[in-house]
Amino acid sequence: MRIATSITVALLVAACASPSSQERMSGAEISDMSALKRQYPDVVSGFDLRPRDTLVVSLDLQHYIEMDDDAVVALKRDALERWRAVWVRHHPGEHATLHLRFIDFIGRKVADETTRV
Repeated sequence: MRIATSITVALLVAACASPSSQERMSGAEISDMSALKRQYPDVVSGFDLRPRDTLVVSLDLQHYIEMDDDAVVALKRDALERWRAVWVRHHPGEHATLHLRFIDFIGRKVADETTRV
């Protein structure tokens, strides 16, 4: 009986310690967005997912401000296209309005973009 209890406890602990399917999907989506960070290493600081249709992109505001207007437009377009492609890959057959929010280091909104899938 003691062995069965020990095994049950070990299985429960292992189940609680492993990430949920939602956490795995969120991690995969953020990982898939890392190409944007590599393309704009001085500007893009990181990513966060908010309810499943919103990606938050953290920016280094000083470098963002130093970008020319065409580069800012390209960054926003590239980020939105990548987010749309990543979301569609991880949510096949689903539809949503996707939101992309750019914030500075203290969480102030810098820009917002949306697209429909």
